Amino acid sequence: MDNGTQQNPNSLTEAIEQLEQHLRHLRDDEADLLALATGGAPQSAAPRVVPFPRRRERPMGEGAGNAVLMDYLYGIDSTLRSLLPDGPTDELFRYASSAPASRALRSRRQLLAREIDRCCDQLSGQARILCVGCGHLREVELARSLRHGQFREFVALDTQTLSLQTVEACYAALGVLTQQCTLDDLFYGRPDLTRFDLIYSPGLYEVLDDHDARDLTRNLFARLLPGGRLLMGNFLPGVPDIAYLEGLLDWRPHYRSDACLLDLLLGIPYNDIGGARVFHDLGNCVAFLEVTRYG
Repeated sequence: MDNGTQQNPNSLTEAIEQLEQHLRHLRDDEADLLALATGGAPQSAAPRVVPFPRRRERPMGEGAGNAVLMDYLYGIDSTLRSLLPDGPTDELFRYASSAPASRALRSRRQLLAREIDRCCDQLSGQARILCVGCGHLREVELARSLRHGQFREFVALDTQTLSLQTVEACYAALGVLTQQCTLDDLFYGRPDLTRFDLIYSPGLYEVLDDHDARDLTRNLFARLLPGGRLLMGNFLPGVPDIAYLEGLLDWRPHYRSDACLLDLLLGIPYNDIGGARVFHDLGNCVAFLEVTRYG
């Protein structure tokens, strides 16, 4: 950072915005990125002031989103703030939780709930639904059909025992089933997980490279019933103010454009696809790939 050209910020928000500009140029240099995020302190110095827990829990695959963090951004678990270090955490929290990426996560939760309801309504309460990389599955709280028991089966997959325990504690009474499952389990087995009307993955694809993402897409597509839908979300390139979150959360998502998402379908026989589309959230931060199996 050039001290000769750096301006002294007048507020924490301005300071973060200046940090954001420099982080964009340092994504590929972890050491410089960490030094910048800590104000130049060495890694062994005092902990960074972070407005929410760092991403340590990895739902499915290395680097996947933190279910505890999602709760924090959703405003579900307010007790986490009592665990934060002293300092300007309230202002940091307001900045981080109001950033476009955070708003997009809340919008994604609402959209997934609507898609669950749409599937259940179309099938008159007989839908079989699979969530891959479920985290804490908070979208079901917004899904009317699940609250009223208007579905046949809902299975939530994750690798993390603690995440699945949270899902069981919160949603087993609704009829949600949990299963611990790795990506390798899906790639090489689990013949019991088939014939679903809707399979969706909220954010798992962001932590997969294109090869694994394409393999997973082909694998999940084969687990659909004829007429079933596969839906996956992925952050788009160029999300405003996301470099600050990347730096402080050790988060390196794979951003994908509309064309890159459609390329994930290349491993599926063309004649098996009944339809495919990509659409965005209202803030144009998250893209959703939806593909329907012919039949």
